[in-house]
Amino acid sequence: MSSSEASNEDTEMCFHKEYVGIPPPPNTDLPTAHELLDLCDLKPPRGSITLPTGSESPVFWVKYGRAVYWNEVVAQAMAHCELPRLGSPVRAPAVYYACTYKSTTFIVMEHIPGKTSRQRLREAKSKAEEEHVIDLVALSLSELHRIPIPSGSRPAAVDGGRVRHALFSDREAPRHYENVDQIEIHFNEYFEWLKVVAKRSEQRITNLSLEPMVFCHSDLWADNFMIDDTGRAVVIDFDDVSILPSSFAKCALQDNNRRLGFDVSQRVWVPTAEGVDNTQALATVEGRMPIASAFLYRVGQRLPGGDQETQERIAKEFDLPY
Repeated sequence: MSSSEASNEDTEMCFHKEYVGIPPPPNTDLPTAHELLDLCDLKPPRGSITLPTGSESPVFWVKYGRAVYWNEVVAQAMAHCELPRLGSPVRAPAVYYACTYKSTTFIVMEHIPGKTSRQRLREAKSKAEEEHVIDLVALSLSELHRIPIPSGSRPAAVDGGRVRHALFSDREAPRHYENVDQIEIHFNEYFEWLKVVAKRSEQRITNLSLEPMVFCHSDLWADNFMIDDTGRAVVIDFDDVSILPSSFAKCALQDNNRRLGFDVSQRVWVPTAEGVDNTQALATVEGRMPIASAFLYRVGQRLPGGDQETQERIAKEFDLPY
């Protein structure tokens, strides 16, 4: 075997995940995994290119990097499929192809001409135009909350991995959960710890399992929402999307002004259960996360479902690193 053949074989072995989405537009050439390797600079943690290279009317937008997660592939594909079924005016770009090479994920998606909400706000010529942009971002989140979640879904990233949410340190839960009750037990154990450490009574999570489960987008940055050239709202980043009780969505909205640069908290529809609201308790967890992350990890291992056997089983089921 020549050195080049050995190199090719090694490359083939390193493509350990692949997703084939909807067919690309007619008369277009979808890049192969090896072509993506040649086209993309893998040195930065993330990057993007448009294809065909140099075209004034690109067909594909390729997002890639070590800081691009497989959850984005699955969550974006789900949003692209479900939003039209709802008759929603909001769109998500189609995902045509995705793969991982070593620690780098490549996503080949639909290129949608337009500008981010941040850019649209900068270009707004009146208060009315600014309000329209803000309304479209709020509409985007509201429509994502309408995506139907199958009964019995467990709290997790959309790809089955650990919950991804801005509440957690590094935006990821310290363990997998088999059901909503396990999150409630985990966080309430943390509140008990705070009583001892902080010498104060804290809130508790109550009846979390009664809340509706939602498609929860917690990465509320202005550049994650677009308005395309036809005036439609577009969501373009799905890294931190998870299936969670609705209070998690409301919690993400609490600090949205700092993250987005404008306030949509009173404009976003979030489904609720009558008499149940754990938003403030979750906000307390988030606010104290700098001192909580290590404890949450340690205590989570000894609570229901946190044992190594269960965690490994869940990871294996969804082809995830443990």
